[in-house]
Amino acid sequence: MNVEIEDSDTAGWIDSTGDRGLREARKKLLSRYVPDARTRSLRWSGGATEIIEVGEGSPLVLLHGGLSEAGDWAPILPILARRFHLYIPDRPGHGLSDPFDYRRVDLSELSATFLSDVLDDCDLRRVPLVGSSMGGFLAISFYLQHPERVSHLILPGMPAGLQQFVPPGIYHAQKLMRELSIPNSGDIIRSAMAEPAARSRILEFLSGLVAHPERVSIEFIDCVRFNLLRNYQSFRWFLDSIMTEQGLISSLLLDKQWPKLQIPTTFIWGEKDVFATVDQGRVASARVPISQFDLIPDAGHAVWIDEPDRVAGKILDSLGGLGQRDP
Repeated sequence: MNVEIEDSDTAGWIDSTGDRGLREARKKLLSRYVPDARTRSLRWSGGATEIIEVGEGSPLVLLHGGLSEAGDWAPILPILARRFHLYIPDRPGHGLSDPFDYRRVDLSELSATFLSDVLDDCDLRRVPLVGSSMGGFLAISFYLQHPERVSHLILPGMPAGLQQFVPPGIYHAQKLMRELSIPNSGDIIRSAMAEPAARSRILEFLSGLVAHPERVSIEFIDCVRFNLLRNYQSFRWFLDSIMTEQGLISSLLLDKQWPKLQIPTTFIWGEKDVFATVDQGRVASARVPISQFDLIPDAGHAVWIDEPDRVAGKILDSLGGLGQRDP
C-alpha cells in the first residue's frame, strides 16, 4: 500500500503535551485494570504503533474505534485475559501510533495492510477478531480480503459502515479537530484541554457514546482527553476523509457485504446506541449467514464500557471452547 504524506515533517502532527499525557494516562489505566499488561512498539509498513498484550492462551485481537485508542478496551480486559492472550494495537494515527495522513487512502486497503502486518509481527496465522465501530469495519474489511486468517468476528456496538447516518456528536468532534489545527487559537484550546478542568468536556463527548458517563473512571477520561489532544491532526484527516455533510461516504457502506461473512459473527448491541437502532442491528445480523445478535439493555455505542461484565461474558460465549486452559 502506498501511503501519501503531504507534510514533510509529520512529527509536527503530534502534540507533545498530549503525547506525554497519554503515555502517563495509559500507564495508570492499565495499572488499574490489568497491571500485568505488556506494551511494546510494533512496526508496520505505514509506520510504527504500540500494542498492548496481556493474558495467556489462544490469541484474541481487539480493534478499537475511530478517535479512540487501545486502552479503551481496559474495562473488559481482566475477564478476557483469564482465557486468552490478548493483542490490542493502536490503529494508524490513533493512540501512541505514528501520525497518519488519511487523505486519499482507501480504508479497506489500509485495513488489510495494517492488520496483516500486525498479525505477521505477532506470528498469528488465524485469529478471532473483536472490533468496535470503525474497528468493526477494519475487522470486516480484513476478513473479506483474507478470510483464511479470521475464525470469528465479534462486533460490540454498531460497526461503521452499517448505514450512512452519522450522529451529531461526530460532527462536533470534527469541528473541534479543525479548531485545534488553527494557528494561535488552536494553541489556546489545546492548552485548555491539557488541564484537569477539561475532563468535564470529555464527559460531554462520552455522553454520546455511553449510557452512563458518570461511571467512567478518571484514568479512562484522561486517556480520551490526551488521545484527542495528541492526535488531533490525524483525527482531522480521518474524519474529513470518511464523511461529508450527508453522512458516511458511500464507499464505506457494508450493505452488500453482510452475506459474504461466512464465519461465526456476533453482534453485541447496546440498547441505547445512538449510531443505529436495535432493529437496524437485527436486520444486519439477519443477513449474515452464521450470526448471533445479543442485546445489552441500558447500554450505549461503547457497550463494553457501560456493561463490561456482560459484554465480556458474551464475547467468551461466542468463542465457545476457544482459549480454555488445560486443568
